[in-house]
Amino acid sequence: MKKLLLYFLLFISANSSAQNISVTDSIIKFGITEKGKPNGEKSEIKIDKNGGSIQSPDGKVELIFPVGAVTKKMKVSIQPVINFAPNSTGNAYLMEPAGIVFEQPVQIIFHYRQDDTEGSAAGLMGIAMQDNKGFWSPLKNVLLDTVSKTIKADIQHFSSYVNYMWSKLKPVSAKVKVNGSLRLNIVTLAPLDEFEENELLEPLTKPGKEVEVAQVWRVNNIAKGNSTIGFISASQNNSAIYQAPSLVPEQNPVAVTVEHSFYSAFLKNKNITKLVSNILIYGDAWEVNMISEMKGGSIESWGGLVTYSDVGSFTVSLEKNKCAIIGIKNHMETLTSNCSKIVLNPNTCTGLFHVAGAKSIKVSPANPPALPYPLVEIFFIPHPIELTQFKFTCPPPPGVIGGSTGTFDLSQRVMQMFYKTPAIPQYLKFEARDGVQVLAEAGSPGSELYYKIWIEKIK
Repeated sequence: MKKLLLYFLLFISANSSAQNISVTDSIIKFGITEKGKPNGEKSEIKIDKNGGSIQSPDGKVELIFPVGAVTKKMKVSIQPVINFAPNSTGNAYLMEPAGIVFEQPVQIIFHYRQDDTEGSAAGLMGIAMQDNKGFWSPLKNVLLDTVSKTIKADIQHFSSYVNYMWSKLKPVSAKVKVNGSLRLNIVTLAPLDEFEENELLEPLTKPGKEVEVAQVWRVNNIAKGNSTIGFISASQNNSAIYQAPSLVPEQNPVAVTVEHSFYSAFLKNKNITKLVSNILIYGDAWEVNMISEMKGGSIESWGGLVTYSDVGSFTVSLEKNKCAIIGIKNHMETLTSNCSKIVLNPNTCTGLFHVAGAKSIKVSPANPPALPYPLVEIFFIPHPIELTQFKFTCPPPPGVIGGSTGTFDLSQRVMQMFYKTPAIPQYLKFEARDGVQVLAEAGSPGSELYYKIWIEKIK
Protein backbone atom coordinates (compact mmCIF):
# COMPACT_ATOMS: atom_id res chain seq x y z
CA MET A 1 0.00 0.00 0.00
CA LYS A 2 1.28 3.41 -0.88
CA LYS A 3 2.10 5.67 2.03
CA LEU A 4 1.45 9.35 2.43
CA LEU A 5 4.49 11.37 3.35
CA LEU A 6 4.39 14.82 4.82
CA TYR A 7 6.82 17.56 4.02
CA PHE A 8 7.24 21.17 4.91
CA LEU A 9 6.63 23.93 2.43
CA LEU A 10 8.58 26.88 3.74
CA PHE A 11 7.18 30.07 2.31
CA ILE A 12 8.34 33.56 3.22
CA SER A 13 7.57 36.08 0.55
CA ALA A 14 6.57 39.69 0.13
CA ASN A 15 8.67 42.62 -0.93
CA SER A 16 9.18 45.91 0.85
CA SER A 17 6.14 47.42 -0.87
CA ALA A 18 3.94 44.54 0.40
CA GLN A 19 2.87 43.46 -3.08
CA ASN A 20 1.71 39.88 -3.72
CA ILE A 21 4.37 37.39 -4.77
CA SER A 22 3.61 33.84 -5.91
CA VAL A 23 6.06 31.20 -4.73
CA THR A 24 6.09 27.56 -5.87
CA ASP A 25 9.56 26.39 -4.81
CA SER A 26 11.62 26.26 -1.58
CA ILE A 27 10.27 22.88 -0.51
CA ILE A 28 11.71 21.16 2.54
CA LYS A 29 10.77 17.45 2.54
CA PHE A 30 9.59 15.99 5.82
CA GLY A 31 8.56 12.35 5.74
CA ILE A 32 9.35 9.98 8.59
CA THR A 33 9.92 11.03 12.18
CA GLU A 34 11.04 8.97 15.12
CA LYS A 35 8.41 7.58 17.44
CA GLY A 36 7.89 9.45 20.67
CA LYS A 37 8.81 7.91 24.00
CA PRO A 38 6.31 7.94 26.89
CA ASN A 39 5.82 11.38 28.41
CA GLY A 40 3.67 10.88 31.50
CA GLU A 41 1.25 8.34 32.90
CA LYS A 42 -1.14 6.43 30.64
CA SER A 43 -4.85 5.84 31.13
CA GLU A 44 -6.42 2.38 30.76
CA ILE A 45 -9.95 1.03 30.62
CA LYS A 46 -11.69 -2.19 29.53
CA ILE A 47 -13.93 -1.97 26.46
CA ASP A 48 -16.28 -4.67 25.15
CA LYS A 49 -18.88 -5.06 22.40
CA ASN A 50 -21.18 -2.60 24.22
CA GLY A 51 -18.77 0.27 23.56
CA GLY A 52 -17.44 2.91 25.92
CA SER A 53 -14.96 5.75 26.10
CA ILE A 54 -11.50 6.58 27.43
CA GLN A 55 -9.76 9.90 28.02
CA SER A 56 -6.04 10.65 28.18
CA PRO A 57 -4.67 11.51 31.65
CA ASP A 58 -4.27 15.17 30.68
CA GLY A 59 -7.81 15.41 29.31
CA LYS A 60 -6.62 16.51 25.86
CA VAL A 61 -7.83 13.53 23.80
CA GLU A 62 -10.54 10.90 24.10
CA LEU A 63 -11.78 7.87 22.18
CA ILE A 64 -15.46 6.96 21.87
CA PHE A 65 -16.21 3.33 20.95
CA PRO A 66 -19.67 2.72 19.48
CA VAL A 67 -21.55 -0.52 20.04
CA GLY A 68 -19.91 -3.26 17.99
CA ALA A 69 -16.59 -1.48 17.44
CA VAL A 70 -14.82 -4.44 19.10
CA THR A 71 -16.08 -8.00 19.29
CA LYS A 72 -14.50 -9.05 22.58
CA LYS A 73 -13.53 -7.49 25.88
CA MET A 74 -10.09 -5.87 25.84
CA LYS A 75 -7.97 -3.41 27.75
CA VAL A 76 -7.27 -0.21 25.80
CA SER A 77 -4.92 2.59 26.77
CA ILE A 78 -3.86 6.11 25.82
CA GLN A 79 -0.20 6.94 26.45
CA PRO A 80 1.04 10.54 26.01
CA VAL A 81 4.33 10.44 24.09
CA ILE A 82 6.91 12.99 22.99
CA ASN A 83 5.69 14.67 19.81
CA PHE A 84 7.86 14.92 16.68
CA ALA A 85 5.05 15.69 14.21
CA PRO A 86 5.40 18.87 12.13
CA ASN A 87 3.40 22.02 12.90
CA SER A 88 2.09 20.68 16.20
CA THR A 89 2.65 21.35 19.88
CA GLY A 90 2.18 19.37 23.06
CA ASN A 91 2.10 15.59 23.23
CA ALA A 92 1.27 12.97 20.65
CA TYR A 93 -0.87 10.08 21.91
CA LEU A 94 -0.20 6.37 21.45
CA MET A 95 -3.38 4.26 21.44
CA GLU A 96 -3.00 0.56 22.21
CA PRO A 97 -3.23 -2.43 21.76
CA ALA A 98 -1.62 -2.44 18.33
CA GLY A 99 -2.93 -4.61 15.52
CA ILE A 100 -6.63 -4.21 16.31
CA VAL A 101 -8.87 -3.19 13.39
CA PHE A 102 -12.26 -1.87 14.52
CA GLU A 103 -15.50 -3.36 13.22
CA GLN A 104 -17.01 0.14 13.38
CA PRO A 105 -15.08 3.45 13.15
CA VAL A 106 -14.05 4.85 16.53
CA GLN A 107 -14.27 8.59 17.12
CA ILE A 108 -11.16 10.43 18.26
CA ILE A 109 -11.67 13.84 19.87
CA PHE A 110 -8.95 16.40 20.56
CA HIS A 111 -9.69 19.24 22.98
CA TYR A 112 -7.74 22.37 22.15
CA ARG A 113 -7.11 25.67 23.89
CA GLN A 114 -7.18 29.09 22.30
CA ASP A 115 -3.40 29.38 22.53
CA ASP A 116 -3.04 26.10 20.59
CA THR A 117 -4.08 28.05 17.47
CA GLU A 118 -1.58 30.90 17.94
CA GLY A 119 0.16 31.75 14.70
CA SER A 120 -2.62 30.10 12.70
CA ALA A 121 -6.41 29.72 12.69
CA ALA A 122 -8.69 27.05 14.15
CA GLY A 123 -10.02 26.29 10.68
CA LEU A 124 -6.58 25.06 9.66
CA MET A 125 -6.40 22.44 12.41
CA GLY A 126 -6.10 18.77 11.50
CA ILE A 127 -5.45 15.33 13.00
CA ALA A 128 -2.59 13.09 11.84
CA MET A 129 -1.75 9.42 12.38
CA GLN A 130 1.73 7.87 12.58
CA ASP A 131 2.08 4.28 11.35
CA ASN A 132 4.55 1.68 12.62
CA LYS A 133 7.20 2.86 10.14
CA GLY A 134 7.04 6.47 11.33
CA PHE A 135 5.01 7.91 8.41
CA TRP A 136 2.54 10.67 9.29
CA SER A 137 -0.84 10.69 7.48
CA PRO A 138 -3.59 13.32 7.82
CA LEU A 139 -7.12 12.15 8.57
CA LYS A 140 -9.94 13.43 6.39
CA ASN A 141 -13.53 14.37 7.26
CA VAL A 142 -12.33 16.20 10.35
CA LEU A 143 -15.06 18.09 12.24
CA LEU A 144 -14.17 21.32 14.07
CA ASP A 145 -16.34 22.82 16.82
CA THR A 146 -15.05 26.24 17.86
CA VAL A 147 -17.65 26.55 20.66
CA SER A 148 -16.62 23.40 22.54
CA LYS A 149 -13.06 23.78 21.17
CA THR A 150 -12.88 20.22 19.86
CA ILE A 151 -11.71 18.58 16.66
CA LYS A 152 -13.05 15.12 15.78
CA ALA A 153 -12.49 12.37 13.23
CA ASP A 154 -13.05 8.63 12.76
CA ILE A 155 -10.21 6.12 13.02
CA GLN A 156 -9.99 2.46 12.04
CA HIS A 157 -7.24 1.19 14.32
CA PHE A 158 -4.91 2.06 17.19
CA SER A 159 -1.79 4.08 16.44
CA SER A 160 -0.17 7.37 17.46
CA TYR A 161 -2.27 10.48 16.81
CA VAL A 162 -1.69 14.21 17.08
CA ASN A 163 -3.50 17.44 16.22
CA TYR A 164 -1.61 20.04 14.21
CA MET A 165 -1.99 23.07 11.93
CA TRP A 166 -1.91 22.92 8.13
CA SER A 167 -0.28 26.34 8.03
CA LYS A 168 1.42 28.35 10.75
CA LEU A 169 3.42 31.55 11.20
CA LYS A 170 6.56 30.95 13.25
CA PRO A 171 7.40 32.08 15.78
CA VAL A 172 3.81 32.48 16.96
CA SER A 173 5.02 34.94 19.59
CA ALA A 174 8.36 36.44 20.49
CA LYS A 175 10.15 39.12 22.47
CA VAL A 176 12.40 41.54 20.58
CA LYS A 177 14.60 44.19 22.15
CA VAL A 178 14.28 47.77 20.87
CA ASN A 179 16.24 48.16 17.60
CA GLY A 180 16.42 44.36 17.32
CA SER A 181 15.15 42.17 14.49
CA LEU A 182 13.36 38.85 14.02
CA ARG A 183 12.95 36.47 11.09
CA LEU A 184 9.40 35.19 10.47
CA ASN A 185 8.52 32.00 8.59
CA ILE A 186 5.33 30.51 7.23
CA VAL A 187 5.33 26.72 7.42
CA THR A 188 2.68 24.84 5.42
CA LEU A 189 2.16 21.07 5.27
CA ALA A 190 1.61 19.09 2.10
CA PRO A 191 2.19 15.46 1.03
CA LEU A 192 4.56 13.93 -1.47
CA ASP A 193 3.12 12.54 -4.71
CA GLU A 194 2.36 9.14 -3.18
CA PHE A 195 -0.38 8.70 -0.64
CA GLU A 196 -2.11 5.92 1.24
CA GLU A 197 -5.29 4.65 -0.39
CA ASN A 198 -7.47 4.70 2.71
CA GLU A 199 -10.98 6.08 3.04
CA LEU A 200 -10.09 7.86 6.28
CA LEU A 201 -6.79 9.29 5.00
CA GLU A 202 -6.27 11.85 2.27
CA PRO A 203 -3.43 13.97 0.88
CA LEU A 204 -3.30 17.71 1.45
CA THR A 205 -2.86 18.36 -2.28
CA LYS A 206 -3.50 16.24 -5.34
CA PRO A 207 -0.43 14.31 -6.51
CA GLY A 208 1.70 16.53 -8.71
CA LYS A 209 -0.28 19.67 -7.88
CA GLU A 210 1.92 22.64 -7.04
CA VAL A 211 0.97 24.83 -4.12
CA GLU A 212 0.87 28.53 -4.87
CA VAL A 213 1.22 30.98 -2.05
CA ALA A 214 0.68 34.73 -2.06
CA GLN A 215 1.33 36.87 0.98
CA VAL A 216 0.79 40.42 2.15
CA TRP A 217 2.67 41.37 5.33
CA ARG A 218 1.56 44.07 7.80
CA VAL A 219 2.38 45.40 11.27
CA ASN A 220 -0.71 46.36 13.29
CA ASN A 221 -2.60 46.26 9.99
CA ILE A 222 -0.24 48.81 8.38
CA ALA A 223 1.52 47.62 5.23
CA LYS A 224 5.28 47.65 5.83
CA GLY A 225 4.73 49.09 9.33
CA ASN A 226 6.34 52.37 10.43
CA SER A 227 9.01 53.78 12.74
CA THR A 228 6.69 53.70 15.78
CA ILE A 229 5.62 50.05 15.61
CA GLY A 230 8.47 48.61 13.55
CA PHE A 231 8.94 47.60 9.93
CA ILE A 232 8.37 44.33 8.07
CA SER A 233 10.41 43.66 4.95
CA ALA A 234 10.78 40.66 2.68
CA SER A 235 12.69 39.60 -0.41
CA GLN A 236 12.76 36.86 -3.01
CA ASN A 237 15.11 34.82 -0.82
CA ASN A 238 12.15 33.45 1.13
CA SER A 239 12.67 35.50 4.27
CA ALA A 240 10.69 38.19 6.04
CA ILE A 241 12.36 40.35 8.66
CA TYR A 242 10.69 42.39 11.39
CA GLN A 243 12.75 45.40 12.55
CA ALA A 244 11.77 46.66 16.01
CA PRO A 245 11.41 50.42 16.67
CA SER A 246 13.92 52.38 18.75
CA LEU A 247 11.38 52.97 21.54
CA VAL A 248 8.84 50.67 23.19
CA PRO A 249 5.55 51.37 21.36
CA GLU A 250 2.39 52.45 23.16
CA GLN A 251 0.53 49.43 21.77
CA ASN A 252 2.60 46.47 22.87
CA PRO A 253 2.89 43.70 21.77
CA VAL A 254 2.58 44.48 18.08
CA ALA A 255 0.81 42.12 15.69
CA VAL A 256 2.70 41.06 12.57
CA THR A 257 0.19 39.53 10.15
CA VAL A 258 0.36 37.87 6.79
CA GLU A 259 -2.56 37.17 4.47
CA HIS A 260 -1.71 33.68 3.36
CA SER A 261 -3.33 32.12 0.29
CA PHE A 262 -2.73 28.52 -0.77
CA TYR A 263 -4.44 25.75 -2.72
CA SER A 264 -5.46 22.57 -0.89
CA ALA A 265 -7.33 19.60 -2.31
CA PHE A 266 -7.80 18.41 1.26
CA LEU A 267 -9.42 21.70 2.27
CA LYS A 268 -11.27 21.60 -1.08
CA ASN A 269 -10.38 25.02 -2.46
CA LYS A 270 -7.99 27.94 -2.51
CA ASN A 271 -7.81 29.14 1.07
CA ILE A 272 -7.02 32.64 2.25
CA THR A 273 -6.31 33.09 5.92
CA LYS A 274 -4.56 35.60 8.14
CA LEU A 275 -1.69 34.29 10.24
CA VAL A 276 -0.51 36.31 13.23
CA SER A 277 2.66 36.59 15.30
CA ASN A 278 2.51 38.72 18.44
CA ILE A 279 5.85 40.42 19.11
CA LEU A 280 6.59 42.05 22.45
CA ILE A 281 9.02 44.97 22.25
CA TYR A 282 11.14 45.65 25.32
CA GLY A 283 14.03 47.74 26.56
CA ASP A 284 14.81 47.06 30.20
CA ALA A 285 12.26 44.36 31.01
CA TRP A 286 11.56 41.52 33.41
CA GLU A 287 9.35 38.49 32.83
CA VAL A 288 7.09 37.32 35.64
CA ASN A 289 5.91 33.68 35.56
CA MET A 290 3.20 32.15 37.73
CA ILE A 291 2.21 28.52 38.23
CA SER A 292 -0.22 26.82 40.59
CA GLU A 293 -1.85 23.43 41.06
CA MET A 294 -4.79 22.46 43.23
CA LYS A 295 -5.70 18.80 43.59
CA GLY A 296 -8.83 17.10 44.90
CA GLY A 297 -10.49 13.70 44.88
CA SER A 298 -8.71 10.48 43.94
CA ILE A 299 -8.78 7.79 41.27
CA GLU A 300 -10.61 5.58 43.80
CA SER A 301 -13.52 8.00 44.30
CA TRP A 302 -16.48 9.19 42.25
CA GLY A 303 -15.27 11.93 39.94
CA GLY A 304 -11.71 10.68 39.97
CA LEU A 305 -8.70 12.88 40.55
CA VAL A 306 -9.29 16.55 39.74
CA THR A 307 -6.38 18.90 39.07
CA TYR A 308 -6.76 22.64 38.59
CA SER A 309 -3.70 23.86 36.72
CA ASP A 310 -3.23 27.62 36.46
CA VAL A 311 -0.37 29.35 34.68
CA GLY A 312 0.23 32.94 33.72
CA SER A 313 2.89 35.43 32.80
CA PHE A 314 3.42 39.11 32.09
CA THR A 315 6.28 41.44 31.33
CA VAL A 316 7.31 44.44 33.40
CA SER A 317 8.84 47.13 31.19
CA LEU A 318 11.02 49.70 32.94
CA GLU A 319 11.90 52.66 30.72
CA LYS A 320 13.52 55.70 32.36
CA ASN A 321 12.11 54.57 35.71
CA LYS A 322 8.60 54.41 34.23
CA CYS A 323 7.06 51.00 34.71
CA ALA A 324 4.35 49.30 32.65
CA ILE A 325 2.80 45.82 32.58
CA ILE A 326 2.56 44.35 29.07
CA GLY A 327 2.05 40.98 27.42
CA ILE A 328 -0.38 39.61 30.02
CA LYS A 329 -1.25 35.91 29.63
CA ASN A 330 -3.74 34.14 31.90
CA HIS A 331 -4.65 30.50 31.50
CA MET A 332 -6.52 28.00 33.63
CA GLU A 333 -7.22 24.36 32.95
CA THR A 334 -9.11 21.61 34.75
CA LEU A 335 -8.05 18.01 34.18
CA THR A 336 -9.72 14.83 35.39
CA SER A 337 -8.43 11.28 35.38
CA ASN A 338 -11.41 9.33 34.09
CA CYS A 339 -14.35 11.67 33.48
CA SER A 340 -15.74 13.65 30.59
CA LYS A 341 -16.80 17.15 31.55
CA ILE A 342 -18.92 20.10 30.53
CA VAL A 343 -17.45 23.51 31.41
CA LEU A 344 -20.20 25.90 32.47
CA ASN A 345 -18.15 29.11 32.51
CA PRO A 346 -15.48 28.75 29.80
CA ASN A 347 -15.11 32.50 29.24
CA THR A 348 -15.04 33.70 32.84
CA CYS A 349 -13.04 31.16 34.86
CA THR A 350 -9.81 32.76 36.04
CA GLY A 351 -8.25 30.47 38.59
CA LEU A 352 -5.97 31.28 41.50
CA PHE A 353 -3.93 33.67 39.32
CA HIS A 354 -5.38 36.48 37.26
CA VAL A 355 -3.74 39.71 36.14
CA ALA A 356 -6.20 42.38 35.00
CA GLY A 357 -3.63 45.19 35.03
CA ALA A 358 -1.88 47.49 37.49
CA LYS A 359 -3.78 49.91 39.72
CA SER A 360 -0.55 51.73 40.51
CA ILE A 361 3.19 51.19 40.07
CA LYS A 362 5.89 52.71 42.21
CA VAL A 363 9.56 52.81 41.21
CA SER A 364 12.06 53.84 43.88
CA PRO A 365 15.44 54.83 42.37
CA ALA A 366 18.57 53.02 43.50
CA ASN A 367 20.17 54.56 46.59
CA PRO A 368 23.35 52.61 47.51
CA PRO A 369 24.28 51.09 49.79
CA ALA A 370 20.84 50.65 51.39
CA LEU A 371 19.09 50.24 48.01
CA PRO A 372 21.64 49.07 45.40
CA TYR A 373 18.99 48.59 42.66
CA PRO A 374 15.75 50.34 41.70
CA LEU A 375 12.83 48.90 43.67
CA VAL A 376 9.62 48.21 41.75
CA GLU A 377 6.30 47.84 43.60
CA ILE A 378 3.16 46.83 41.70
CA PHE A 379 -0.36 47.15 43.12
CA PHE A 380 -2.73 45.11 40.93
CA ILE A 381 -6.34 45.75 39.97
CA PRO A 382 -8.40 43.41 42.20
CA HIS A 383 -10.07 40.52 40.42
CA PRO A 384 -12.00 37.69 42.12
CA ILE A 385 -10.95 34.07 41.93
CA GLU A 386 -13.42 32.15 39.79
CA LEU A 387 -12.62 28.50 39.32
CA THR A 388 -13.98 26.38 36.51
CA GLN A 389 -17.61 25.43 37.00
CA PHE A 390 -18.30 22.08 35.41
CA LYS A 391 -20.30 18.89 35.49
CA PHE A 392 -18.59 15.52 35.27
CA THR A 393 -19.90 12.39 33.65
CA CYS A 394 -17.94 9.67 35.39
CA PRO A 395 -17.76 5.88 35.46
CA PRO A 396 -17.94 4.27 38.90
CA PRO A 397 -14.72 4.01 40.92
CA PRO A 398 -12.72 0.79 40.53
CA GLY A 399 -13.94 -0.50 43.92
CA VAL A 400 -17.66 -0.11 43.16
CA ILE A 401 -19.14 -3.33 41.77
CA GLY A 402 -22.07 -2.92 39.42
CA GLY A 403 -22.06 0.87 39.64
CA SER A 404 -23.38 2.97 36.79
CA THR A 405 -22.10 6.10 35.12
CA GLY A 406 -23.13 9.22 37.02
CA THR A 407 -23.23 12.99 36.52
CA PHE A 408 -21.83 15.23 39.27
CA ASP A 409 -21.12 18.88 39.93
CA LEU A 410 -17.93 18.81 41.99
CA SER A 411 -16.87 22.41 41.44
CA GLN A 412 -18.65 24.00 44.41
CA ARG A 413 -16.64 21.99 46.92
CA VAL A 414 -13.40 23.55 45.75
CA MET A 415 -14.85 26.97 44.95
CA GLN A 416 -16.05 27.46 48.53
CA MET A 417 -12.42 27.58 49.64
CA PHE A 418 -11.92 30.80 47.67
CA TYR A 419 -15.35 32.45 47.84
CA LYS A 420 -14.99 36.25 47.44
CA THR A 421 -11.19 35.95 47.61
CA PRO A 422 -9.22 38.20 45.22
CA ALA A 423 -6.97 36.47 42.73
CA ILE A 424 -3.20 36.39 43.11
CA PRO A 425 -1.12 38.54 42.78
CA GLN A 426 -2.45 41.56 44.63
CA TYR A 427 0.96 43.11 45.30
CA LEU A 428 4.48 42.31 44.09
CA LYS A 429 7.84 43.86 44.88
CA PHE A 430 11.17 43.17 43.15
CA GLU A 431 14.61 44.63 42.58
CA ALA A 432 15.37 45.74 39.01
CA ARG A 433 18.47 43.57 38.65
CA ASP A 434 19.79 40.48 36.88
CA GLY A 435 19.08 36.97 38.08
CA VAL A 436 16.01 35.02 39.18
CA GLN A 437 13.97 36.30 42.13
CA VAL A 438 11.25 34.16 43.74
CA LEU A 439 8.52 36.61 44.71
CA ALA A 440 6.00 34.22 46.30
CA GLU A 441 5.75 30.49 46.94
CA ALA A 442 3.46 28.22 48.97
CA GLY A 443 3.21 24.46 49.38
CA SER A 444 5.31 22.01 47.40
CA PRO A 445 4.97 20.49 43.90
CA GLY A 446 2.49 17.61 43.96
CA SER A 447 0.78 18.74 47.18
CA GLU A 448 -2.91 19.62 47.50
CA LEU A 449 -2.14 23.32 46.90
CA TYR A 450 1.04 24.71 45.37
CA TYR A 451 1.88 28.00 43.73
CA LYS A 452 4.99 29.94 42.78
CA ILE A 453 5.70 33.37 41.29
CA TRP A 454 9.18 34.25 40.03
CA ILE A 455 10.79 36.96 37.95
CA GLU A 456 13.86 37.17 35.73
CA LYS A 457 15.35 39.94 33.63
CA ILE A 458 14.96 39.47 29.88
CA LYS A 459 18.34 39.49 28.18
